[in-house]
Amino acid sequence: MAKRKKAKTTSPGGRVTPKGGQRNTKVGRYRSPEESGRVTARVPENVKHSPPWWGKTALGLLIAGLVVMLFNWLTIWPGSYTPWYLVGGLVASAVGFGMLTRYR
Repeated sequence: MAKRKKAKTTSPGGRVTPKGGQRNTKVGRYRSPEESGRVTARVPENVKHSPPWWGKTALGLLIAGLVVMLFNWLTIWPGSYTPWYLVGGLVASAVGFGMLTRYR
């Protein structure tokens, strides 16, 4: 049988940290998030509110879209049953729903 070579276990360099020097007494994070600049600034409260007409317009579009689709289904609109009334109702409802996702 062949002899196995021993693996080298010593490290090539010396000390990793300088001898003496400053000691860091903080445990965990070494700098606070504010010190490192990683914190996003808060948005002022007056910017977070939607204008008063935003919610009313969004609900109005949702209801208008529902009414257009319902009247199309009941064939109340002129031109009887056409897919364009359905498309218009769906677009109005989608815009109203999109506005409500941005409502604060």
